[in-house]
Amino acid sequence: MKSRHNGTAVDPLPSAAHPEGTPFDDLGLAVSCREPLSHHTWLGIGGEAGYFCEPVDVDALARLVARCHQERVPLHVIGGGSNILVPSAGFPGMVVRLSAPVFCGITVERPMLRAGAGAKLVHVVSAAVQAGLSGLETLVGIPGTVGGALIGNAGGHGGDIGECVREVTVMLPDGTVETRTGDTLAFESRWSNLDDCIVISCRLELDEEDPERLTKRMQKQWIVARAEQPSGTRAVAMMFKDPHGSSAEALVVQAGGRDLRVGEAAVFAAHANYVVASPNCPSDDVRALIELVRAKVRERLGVELTPQIEVW
Repeated sequence: MKSRHNGTAVDPLPSAAHPEGTPFDDLGLAVSCREPLSHHTWLGIGGEAGYFCEPVDVDALARLVARCHQERVPLHVIGGGSNILVPSAGFPGMVVRLSAPVFCGITVERPMLRAGAGAKLVHVVSAAVQAGLSGLETLVGIPGTVGGALIGNAGGHGGDIGECVREVTVMLPDGTVETRTGDTLAFESRWSNLDDCIVISCRLELDEEDPERLTKRMQKQWIVARAEQPSGTRAVAMMFKDPHGSSAEALVVQAGGRDLRVGEAAVFAAHANYVVASPNCPSDDVRALIELVRAKVRERLGVELTPQIEVW
């Protein structure tokens, strides 16, 4: 899951305004400084976060978000970390991870299913299938959390998550909570209008179907998804979104980008829309490679690819 709040970058060390510590010391929260973000991303690279926190509940999150807003501390929310590229220099603001149980719950209220933003998408898909609720099984091969899936409108063969969404509870930059439904929600291909807030939870409306039939369909989709993704390493990330009527992978291959590399970052030849980072790869190499591939596709095919990976 991801979210950005604009503000002025801050130094995580004590300052004149907070000579005894950080701007968060009086909130009763466990806030760490200089957290290595390489521990929280699939690529396993990138620098440190100025501040890092895993709030225990919504009230704690609200206090933290409101303080960031007041102090103009930039804030990101991180979920599974599967589509994030953190600069080698790090991120000087606050990084929040919604890993507490209150943010990861999954409740079946047939034909509805409620899920917290921190719940892993694969767990939500599995819970729906076991309950005999269809509509999510095509998402089984997608990594990450529900929050990230909603913000990016994650989709597979046969549909995207936005088609099932009926309600989303979000937190605004000042720490207030609101519920969005109906016309206040918008989903398009790999996009939603939820990028101005922090997703807390959602309510999905699904169809009832035989669990055994659903399980077989999910297993088939899992096989298809795994065949389309690199295997044997987790240090990979998808580079680009598929443009309308085509696939990013096909365009990269046509443009001659299958064998490109920059330093310790390389295009995964068997699945050319993925970048592979070596164990000691600087995130700057990954960023440079993505821009190199993008430029080659633009110059040779006249197509402007949109990055799937979010560069902080």
